[in-house]
Amino acid sequence: MNTTTSIRTSTGGPNLAGLGLVLAGGLLGGALDLAFAFLYYGPSGATPVRILQFIASGVLGQGSFQMGLESAALGAFFHFFISLCAAAIYYAASLRFAFLTRRVLISAIVFGILVFLTMRLAVLPLSAVKSGPMKISSIIGELCSHMFLFAIPIAYAASRAAARRTR
Repeated sequence: MNTTTSIRTSTGGPNLAGLGLVLAGGLLGGALDLAFAFLYYGPSGATPVRILQFIASGVLGQGSFQMGLESAALGAFFHFFISLCAAAIYYAASLRFAFLTRRVLISAIVFGILVFLTMRLAVLPLSAVKSGPMKISSIIGELCSHMFLFAIPIAYAASRAAARRTR
């Protein structure tokens, strides 16, 4: 199957409905992951603004925490930008590897683990974030969030987009 034709509609244009599904999956996955962070870290005193400022501190450094809502908005932008990029990467991979859309749950869980590891082992060490080692409970919580709340909506959206490609 020619990949170029598989992402086009019968009229030859891009399959915008499929792209919309993938974007929606990325936004939903990002929103659920962020909701998890708010609910999980809230009882220990982390407010939604502080969590978003922490995300922005990856670029801004410690100054992010003195910038108020401006850095919180930037943190939200970064979070959803990363989420949409992850969805686009998953979708692009699904164009090449059909099992990603046929075995949605298994593929999503593996994808969630890979995203978690990429964030923890590559993105955070390269960022300006200053954080210490994670508690085991946070590792388990965030890993589960990435596998189930973040990755499943993305994988499901990609599978729905794949179904539209084959029509």
